[in-house]
Amino acid sequence: MLNPNAKSTSRFFLRGRLLTNVLVIGLSYLVGLSQQLSEPYHYCHAIDDPLSQQKSLVCQVFGEYSVRGTKIHLASVRRMFNTGVRKLSGEDDLAKAWRHFIHDDDIVALKFTSVGSHELGTNRAAAAALLQSLYQAGFKPRNFMLVGLDELPDEAKGTRPCHYGWQKENIDFGSDRDHLTRWLGEVTAIINIPSLMDDNIIGLRGALANLAWPLLKRPARLYKNRGDPFVPEIYELPQVRGKIRLHIANGLRILYYGGPEFKAQYVDDFGSLIISTDPVALDRIAIELIRRLRREKPLPYGVSEKINVPYLETAQAMGLGYQDLNFIDYQKIRHDMK
Repeated sequence: MLNPNAKSTSRFFLRGRLLTNVLVIGLSYLVGLSQQLSEPYHYCHAIDDPLSQQKSLVCQVFGEYSVRGTKIHLASVRRMFNTGVRKLSGEDDLAKAWRHFIHDDDIVALKFTSVGSHELGTNRAAAAALLQSLYQAGFKPRNFMLVGLDELPDEAKGTRPCHYGWQKENIDFGSDRDHLTRWLGEVTAIINIPSLMDDNIIGLRGALANLAWPLLKRPARLYKNRGDPFVPEIYELPQVRGKIRLHIANGLRILYYGGPEFKAQYVDDFGSLIISTDPVALDRIAIELIRRLRREKPLPYGVSEKINVPYLETAQAMGLGYQDLNFIDYQKIRHDMK
């Protein structure tokens, strides 16, 4: 026999379950909100999946008086770093902007380009300006290790020493095996600061190349096939890619022809930093900027403006970033006065 109160009981039970679910969801939301409010800074890695529908942002930040030969206007370059990281993060507050990429507990390698460093003469000043920006944001010298500099700025006092040498493990990176540099195992994060220069063998020394050759014990064989696919294979290693947070190319002076051998007549005082979380997009913009310089500046007779960098297409195919200009949001901005 059917219970005449069954329907009302069932409705009461369902309402009770619904109310319970609403309360659980509400409490979960409040817990999540309280966690967000207790963490003053948003913290994220560089692009994990750059081959989405969202364009990769590449910012060229310039200052008209930032560089004259090897004389660097330090305050101008510091403002360029500040402006670039604010623009890329979308945060006006410098402390919050930097903490989109690195955390107070991180040990961060600031990886510069050693090739041509002395001749271009801008890395030491760029390192000083970068450290000033980071200290302004509240970080401490102990958070940083400077790699690839032949001379440290005064601002490097108290930073961690860079221990050169090689790790014991022989790493398989796809096309070959090699030992990775020792300092890579001593840091939790990397900010990549490559110098921009033409390279007669691989086409371009930029963001990807700065985290390929210098990391290997025996890098010479990587020149085969213009660095393809070796450069993106090394970059893709979890020991490397998993630590990279940001790329800030030093374009204060650019060697637009004949590199990596330094030739003073082919150096332009470009006065810019190029910043992105996408190394492939940054390198593609660097190629376009160097091609423009080759159209406008002196070159040996018969030399073309074209630059062949086959490893960029491979890098895009591997999901490391965009080399297709249709998927790159390139913006040129003057530094602000903060």
